[in-house]
Amino acid sequence: MVPVTQPNTLRLIALWGLSEAFLGGILHALKMPLTGLLVGGASLILIVLLGQGGGRGTVLRGLLVVLSIKVLLSPQSPPTAYLAVAFQGVLGELLAGGRALPRLRGAVLGAVTMLESAGQQLFVLWLLYQKPLAVAFNSFLDKLLGAGTPGSARPDYALWLAVGWLGGHLLAGAALGWWAGSLPARLPLLAAAHPEWHVTAAPAAAALARPARSASRRWHLSRVLLAIWLVLALAWLGNRLGWWGAGPLGEKGLAGLLLRSVLIYGAWALLLAPWLLQKLRNYLSRPRAGRWATDLAAALALLPNSRQLVAACWARTTQRRGLARLRLMVQVLAVNVVGG
Repeated sequence: MVPVTQPNTLRLIALWGLSEAFLGGILHALKMPLTGLLVGGASLILIVLLGQGGGRGTVLRGLLVVLSIKVLLSPQSPPTAYLAVAFQGVLGELLAGGRALPRLRGAVLGAVTMLESAGQQLFVLWLLYQKPLAVAFNSFLDKLLGAGTPGSARPDYALWLAVGWLGGHLLAGAALGWWAGSLPARLPLLAAAHPEWHVTAAPAAAALARPARSASRRWHLSRVLLAIWLVLALAWLGNRLGWWGAGPLGEKGLAGLLLRSVLIYGAWALLLAPWLLQKLRNYLSRPRAGRWATDLAAALALLPNSRQLVAACWARTTQRRGLARLRLMVQVLAVNVVGG
């Protein structure tokens, strides 16, 4: 097993953790569309680089570190985000190592993990809203398109949308994985052809550090949110036990659907996630740190420098726009991390 403490390997793990903790947390908090595709695509490229550059076990050790960073820095991410990261890392480990068919292995990794991410999101929608959401969606499109006349077969637009969603993620993941699989072999040529891509990340600057909120302010905000969640939970429980009429809390009503989402996410963000975070911090504070704790401490120490490196590489791509800039950004960053 290649030690995680190797510089290139540790940089890739730190970038993977940075992507999952900050990019994933921001997108999940803002409810941005295609979150799984954006965050999963960044992780996919880093896993491919990590798997081809390291030996057996490297991706799994990196996965433990990344999950820990995500819990420490982005505890507001939903549980499904952690499941997606774990699935991607385990499959990446199975496909890591060796030099045969790197593009094909990258395409398989991308297609399967993106399909899992898209399917997971559909499952969550079904779990929260179930059949009424599909029925409402089909009825809306029937009225919009003037379809659904009496006696005619009604198209299942929700099913078409689900198939298109899954198929789009599968194709995007396969294409991105195929491209990422070819990247390690091209890095030496790119580094030699573009010396202007090399950047030097300065030590962590105070300007990049975000002002931390006081512990008392965070505690007061958590207590307020927990109180609101408890009131909603009691309202839902009273309705389910028949203490009062359904009203807007009825299962088929919009307020009831939203309430169910708030209760599920609040149970994670306000109860389970803080408990797991405290357990993790207690474990890391033990006097005898294990190999995992040592790897985690080293990756956390690299995070400020990694943030500056990402910002510097992004500044080198101002001549491109859109997807072309993202593609160039990945190449510049890979040259500085692996090819540099």
